[in-house]
Amino acid sequence: MKGYSTKQIIDPWFKMPDDYDELVKVYRTLAKSADQRLVRLESYQHDKNFAPATKWAYARAMHDIESWSGSEASRFNAAPPASKVDLLSKIQDIKHFIESPTSTKKGIIDVYQRRANTINKKYGTKLTWKDLAQYFDSAANDKLDKQFGSKTAIKVYSALKKNQSEILKDIEEKKDLHVKVSDEVLQDTINDYINKHPKEVQQILKSS
Repeated sequence: MKGYSTKQIIDPWFKMPDDYDELVKVYRTLAKSADQRLVRLESYQHDKNFAPATKWAYARAMHDIESWSGSEASRFNAAPPASKVDLLSKIQDIKHFIESPTSTKKGIIDVYQRRANTINKKYGTKLTWKDLAQYFDSAANDKLDKQFGSKTAIKVYSALKKNQSEILKDIEEKKDLHVKVSDEVLQDTINDYINKHPKEVQQILKSS
């Protein structure tokens, strides 16, 4: 009886076997690959650049695992469903996770990079994918958005990140804070904010 590779199974031209025992082989192969990705995603969450790793595809996978195996389960690779219809359904759930861009580290980077490219083009900022990842998973997102609205918030954050070391140093030394940007109105807005709320600015920069 032949075996299967994950690459072979996720190929759009792959034809699922009709035989139940062969489907179990497909299931085991995919479940093993998916569980390895889950383990890697769990390890990435300790890196501040990848803290959202357990959102997106991972969160959907956990929901699917719970629906198949109960709330105590944390992996796909469990006893296969007895019904062929259910087995095919679970295979599709696993396949969907593996094909999701955010099931891998590279996929997560690509998602943030595309968002960074869009934001930089739209607002004239120079945020890296890491800046953006940290922004959306830190206190900065809520605090700045509430203070300025989303459009100005991302510009303020970009200026703060660009001048992060100088700002943090001046806050520690209790100096007047002054950031230079090409837009004078934005510059006044930023400088007014950081001088009125130095502790909040410090928290935002240290958390991201």
